[in-house]
Amino acid sequence: MTGSIKILVKCPACGKSLMNPDVRLDDLPSIDLETKIEKKSGRIYLSQVYGSYNKKFDGVDDVEAAICSLFCPHCGNPFPVYQTCECKAPIVGFQLQVGGTIKVCSRNGCKNHSLEFTNVNDAFELFQSQDKTGLS
Repeated sequence: MTGSIKILVKCPACGKSLMNPDVRLDDLPSIDLETKIEKKSGRIYLSQVYGSYNKKFDGVDDVEAAICSLFCPHCGNPFPVYQTCECKAPIVGFQLQVGGTIKVCSRNGCKNHSLEFTNVNDAFELFQSQDKTGLS
């Protein structure tokens, strides 16, 4: 995907990678999360391409507008809630492997998300790591 930013994330609790090379979205390894949707537990896989809304569900239904409880597949901890989205769902976050945080709305179908950095050098490193132009 030209002009896109690929993000690699890890659990803020245990520090393990959330990337799954076996489940691919947008021709790249996906972000692998445990989820609970309407009392069913399973997995949700998100695209690692920032701005892509491609996702895949396993063991749970793709229920539009449902709030997804999200957990680390390694340690089982829920991801931290940072704020409430304008759609009234919790916004949760994952750590970027290069520093910073990606925050996403937990409501299925809501497109509210952000990349945040406390150190501008981490943002620069993320852009520089994409390819020789800074973006891929």
